[in-house]
Amino acid sequence: MKIKGLNYLQKKYIPNIITISRLLLSFPIIIFLEINKLSFVWFLILIGGIFDYLDGYFAKKLNSKTRLGAILDPIVDKIFIIILFSWLSINNVIPYWSLCLIITREFLISSLRSTKDNGLPALKIAKSKTLFQFICLLFLFFPYFNNWTILIGLILYWIAFGLTFISIFNYLRIK
Repeated sequence: MKIKGLNYLQKKYIPNIITISRLLLSFPIIIFLEINKLSFVWFLILIGGIFDYLDGYFAKKLNSKTRLGAILDPIVDKIFIIILFSWLSINNVIPYWSLCLIITREFLISSLRSTKDNGLPALKIAKSKTLFQFICLLFLFFPYFNNWTILIGLILYWIAFGLTFISIFNYLRIK
């Protein structure tokens, strides 16, 4: 893929810039959660999901995978997801115990991945987990929510929760 006007170094860091932009979205999300502007939160979740896709897309297309990106991308995913799940737990949409288990899994896998010199690559099941988490958040924060959007969001949450723990066993098998 050729992007005119960009040199090699600029192309190499496009995915990292997108990832950092996704991290910066966390700050307005926190503010909008605090003032209960959930339609803005939903929009930022959508933008965050698009950015998550784009950073991976450009990393592959521009062959610009970096060590920084390999470390930063999963951390930003975790920050983004945990902020939103925490709010859902505080507001009794999802159970606190499930959030605690998700956070524990994230710390466990992050520590396992950091022990490898080149890091453990993200498994397909872990990528599926993250996708289900993003989609569930889109349903749970949908501005025109009703019983169906909440139900679909919760079903997707529990699917993501299941994938969370299936992925642990897959990572442990690699380790």
